[in-house]
Amino acid sequence: MKKYLILFLLSCSTLIVHSQDQDSVTVSKNDIQHMLTMLKEIKRDDNGQTKIGRFVLQPYAFVFGKKDSVNIDTVLAWKEIADQRLKGQRLSVKSLRNATAHKTTLIDSVVITISEGVMEHIQVYTEDGKSFYNIRSPIPILTLEKRFEDVLINPQNGSKILLKDVIFFEAERRFNYFPDEQSLTIRNSKDTSNAITSVGLAMLHAKNNLNSLVNFQVYSDLFGVFGDQPNGLIQFEANTKLYLHRANYPNSYIFMPLDAIEPFFHFNRIESKFDTISVSGTNEINRLELFRRYTYAIGLDANLFRADWRPSNSFEVKGGYMYSSSNLVIDGEKIQAVLHTPYIEAVLKSKKLNNFGFDLRGRYLWQKLNPNELIDNDEWNKMLSFRTSLFYFTEKEKSDKIFLRFINYLNLSDRKQDFSQLQLGFSKAISF
Repeated sequence: MKKYLILFLLSCSTLIVHSQDQDSVTVSKNDIQHMLTMLKEIKRDDNGQTKIGRFVLQPYAFVFGKKDSVNIDTVLAWKEIADQRLKGQRLSVKSLRNATAHKTTLIDSVVITISEGVMEHIQVYTEDGKSFYNIRSPIPILTLEKRFEDVLINPQNGSKILLKDVIFFEAERRFNYFPDEQSLTIRNSKDTSNAITSVGLAMLHAKNNLNSLVNFQVYSDLFGVFGDQPNGLIQFEANTKLYLHRANYPNSYIFMPLDAIEPFFHFNRIESKFDTISVSGTNEINRLELFRRYTYAIGLDANLFRADWRPSNSFEVKGGYMYSSSNLVIDGEKIQAVLHTPYIEAVLKSKKLNNFGFDLRGRYLWQKLNPNELIDNDEWNKMLSFRTSLFYFTEKEKSDKIFLRFINYLNLSDRKQDFSQLQLGFSKAISF
């Protein structure tokens, strides 16, 4: 705990010194080295895993025809009778057939793909060579018991089995976390006669290192580097996605509102000749130019709507807020100009392969300059922005990503203030 406090105090002292005189930062080399040492220790401490719980595979399931109605209470009653009759016997095709008059099948194995806290895909293999899928919607893991009445379908003949008859989840704690994204196979153990001797188990974990919790991106604006425009030469972003729930509407890939929020922080290094805007009076302030040259920004995104569909597409509606600060000189007096920017955004994401994709974003923004001793209360300004991004990452290291991004900002009040950004950057796992 001590090293976390030291790191925090060093960081605060750096910000205080920087804020007192932005033209001369007096942090010593030893201070920086000490901060890096602290970060290394934190990174080592957090390079572990948190146990979430475990999947437990069931030995057999009742099978229903395509047109049969499925009632979970009826299935539970059937299963209770069958389990009583099977006590002390080896669980085989023959013993199961003798224990119940209803159609059943032994479960051989199950393949589960986990993404963002849900079973995105589950495929059940039975001893007679058939397979059953969840074809209608993803299944949240932490609230799996609420989805026990979901049916898994055999696409060949339309027969079905209940999810409750296949697998259940034993949570490690009541207030739990989402497991890592992965694909796993769970098998029931059998003897030489194909009788089931023990059910399959699979432990789930969540990484708790810094790289798995926070996404870091560094990029440069090509218009700023090669076009001599006042865009950020070096720009830094950090964000993390916090899931509030993973509930979705029945039999659909549409998630319920406010399933996730995403805090973010941006820092821009502007070329020295552009990093400060000088005006002789408040009537000359160009708010969009202040926004273009902000030094830092913090904010929050919230998912209002999300729908996924095949092959690998997603549509989202987000609401958010950004607080940004820029250097401004009014009649020789230097101040920090603060912009408040709430917005609503529509996002279309698509992947061509597991490691290549793009997203398109349209954002409607309201922007207001914060009043202070030199700036009177300002009116809201209305803006539009359009963004296109392409990204690529290797299969071995998904946290290392390269991307190309184009953004166009439109000032609906004064189109002469429009500007664009062309950004090339990468997201990489932290390493010291």
